[in-house]
Formats: sequence, structure tokens, C-alpha cells
Amino acid sequence: MKVLVAVEDEQFLGAMSTFMAAYPWPADCEFHVLHVATPVKVGSFMSVLPGPLLENISKERVKAGQLLVEQVKNAIDSVQNNASITMEVVEGLPKEEILGRAQELKVSLIVMGSHRRSVSDLMVGNVFQSVVSNAPCCVLVMPLPSKKPANDSQQRSS
Repeated sequence: MKVLVAVEDEQFLGAMSTFMAAYPWPADCEFHVLHVATPVKVGSFMSVLPGPLLENISKERVKAGQLLVEQVKNAIDSVQNNASITMEVVEGLPKEEILGRAQELKVSLIVMGSHRRSVSDLMVGNVFQSVVSNAPCCVLVMPLPSKKPANDSQQRSS
């Protein structure tokens, strides 16, 4: 069984670790951990920045992605001792890269997370909906906690 684990951000790590530990994976399971670093959007406020600064932003996004896939690999490795695990960080549009890798690798399952829907998701669609609608295999989508401001919990306890 080949599994593509598409990781967006650090919020995915906790949910993924819990799932990976609980799921009865077959002994011959192969995991491919993928992070897609999104390019600076044309027309966004960042697109007017000088070229060298944009290159640094892209490099930082890739570097952060490499840390994420390494953490996911370690989480999988901690519960699946002898599993074959490959890692990859690419730049591009997440839905296109995830679907492309799933097809290239001939995976049986895509594991990914989904944040709670926002107004922007309704306007432009979101990655998990595109992947679920167009994937050549099964897709497991884990709901992820919504991002909350750090001071939100402090305000509640006051």
C-alpha cells in the first residue's frame, strides 16, 4: 500500500501523529510525505517586492516545508518502525501538486488535513475539496483545529 501524506502546516502534526498511531497499517506500507510551498501570487501585495527579497521568501517557505516533512517522517517512523518513508518539498499550487504526485506514485490513499472553512474558501474553493473531487484513489481528510490567536485562551481565563 502506498500512502501520500500531504502536510500543509504544523497544525497537521498532532492530528496526523494520533491517526498514524491508531490506524492498523499493513506491514508493507510505503509513505510519501509531501509539502507544497505556494509561490508568491501575482497581483498580491508581495509581488511588488524586489526579486531578491521574493527569492528569500520562497527559500524560507521551502526551508519551513522541509522542517515539516522531517517532523512528519519522524512521527510516522515512531509508530511504523520499518516503514519505507520518502519526503519531498515542491513549489507550486497544492491541489495540482498533490493530485500530480498521487497519480505519478500510484498511491492507494492520500492523507491530508483540512482547516475549518472560511469565506475565502467559498469564493476560490479549497485544496481538500479539489483533491477529494479529482483524486485517483481514496482520500482521508482529517479536520484540523482552527487557528486561534495566542492571547485568546488568556482572555477566557481572566
